[in-house]
Amino acid sequence: MKRRTIVTMIALLALALLAVACGGSAGMTEQSSAIERVDSEEAAEAQLYAESDFAMAGAPAPAAEQPMDQAANTAAQPPAAQERLIIRNADMTIVAADTEAALTQIAQMAENGGGWVVSSNVYQSSETTKTGYIQIRVPSEGFQSVLDAIAGMSVRVESLSTSGQDVTEEYVDLSSQLVNLEATAARVRAFLDDAVRVEDALAVNAELSRLEGEIAVIKGRMQYLEQSSAFSSITVNVVPDELAQPIEVAGWQPSGVARQAIETLVSALQALANLVIWFVIVALPILLLILIPFALILWLIRRLRRRERPAPPPPPAE
Repeated sequence: MKRRTIVTMIALLALALLAVACGGSAGMTEQSSAIERVDSEEAAEAQLYAESDFAMAGAPAPAAEQPMDQAANTAAQPPAAQERLIIRNADMTIVAADTEAALTQIAQMAENGGGWVVSSNVYQSSETTKTGYIQIRVPSEGFQSVLDAIAGMSVRVESLSTSGQDVTEEYVDLSSQLVNLEATAARVRAFLDDAVRVEDALAVNAELSRLEGEIAVIKGRMQYLEQSSAFSSITVNVVPDELAQPIEVAGWQPSGVARQAIETLVSALQALANLVIWFVIVALPILLLILIPFALILWLIRRLRRRERPAPPPPPAE
């Protein structure tokens, strides 16, 4: 009797284990079916996208859903391949011994470095001094080297301020807007080709003109950001050096008088040298041409007179 009871309990336990195993297999089968069903739906969605107008217009395919924080961070960060666009500006004041020479040297420095002069001005600040300023654009990679060169050519640097504006995020946003607008414009052009009535064609053409106008504005802004970041702006104010100016005592400038005397002496020597050169090259040949015939005539006259002169009488005999 006890033996039959033990066999019956073992059989019931085996049946229970078999039921649990069947339930697990059914669950696994249902999970596999659900996964296959999701895959089939994603494949069908991809097929519908491939046949839609978005794929024809070149728009990106709908990506899988991401967490909101991760998507926000991805949209805020620029692409890894995007170079940082930074607009650099500098404003400096220098002291120079010669204002005009300093302005000329700065302009030549900008042109040699591949930049250009935006504006320049020089004015008489006093009777003996001149003050000026110049604004130049130089390549961004040579921004600091140009500042160092300007500081090296000056007597001293009175002030220097630099600033930088990072416009990379704005440029990336404009790029995204440009892609979307161009895709929309492509779809609108397709609608324009399919338009039958004149009213529909005019409405589609007006929308296309609006889109093209926005595209032109975005392209212009992007080009401005590219050029502004590629070439930095430097404004230099040049102040004359007071110690390098001529000494003035009660309106009298000894250095100015000495300079005028030297200039007068140089002018007098120059005039004398010019006179000698003119005499040797022009006057002397003319005088020789005139005096040589007269000299020959006088020589002939003297010779003839010697022949016509009577011989002296012989001395008397003793």
